[in-house]
Amino acid sequence: MDKIVPAFETTLFDSTLSDACIDMAELGIDSLLDDGVFKSVPIVSVLVGIGKTAQNLHDRNLLKQTIKFINTFNEKSITPAKLQKYKEHLYSNPKFAEDELGRVLITLNSNVDLKKSEILARFYRAYVEQQINWDTFCELSEVTSRMFVSDIKLLFAVYNKQVSDTSQCPVYQADRLIALGLLDSAMKSMSIGSVSGSHTQRYIQTNQLGNTFCTLSK
Repeated sequence: MDKIVPAFETTLFDSTLSDACIDMAELGIDSLLDDGVFKSVPIVSVLVGIGKTAQNLHDRNLLKQTIKFINTFNEKSITPAKLQKYKEHLYSNPKFAEDELGRVLITLNSNVDLKKSEILARFYRAYVEQQINWDTFCELSEVTSRMFVSDIKLLFAVYNKQVSDTSQCPVYQADRLIALGLLDSAMKSMSIGSVSGSHTQRYIQTNQLGNTFCTLSK
């Protein structure tokens, strides 16, 4: 973490370097590693340096996830005053950068789907913009890590009032979202049959955490 956190911080907040990440995403990892042009970008230099050539799947995945995060974080401008305040927060104590940016990197390192890194970046931008506090960011990032990407579509359908009970969706998907704390449920009906067994239908709706997830991840 001694080198990777500062490199990540520099690349994330330097607009000239973050612009380079857009080109990297368009070129793809293989082109990036073959021509070596982007090794001057701090986060690329460190990640490639760790694995020498970053040819193993682990290093390649972390590089892809990190580039996706940086591009998404910078897809919308952040209020200059709030961005400066956050930078001052990081510079005031190296431990803050280690704890906050280090947590982001650890989460990115565990991601397989780029969609999760995209969502994580939007939550982090909301944190920098002071729309949410650090505890809420941590809660949302944990939920994102544990979530099935295939369940996101259902979450938004419930959020947008397109689905209101479990007769309108796969029950197992609703159960997973309920277990993550994103949906609340209430009994709608129960039927008991000697052949088919018992069936329970429930009303479902997004709760406060679910609403926050949907509002910030769009």
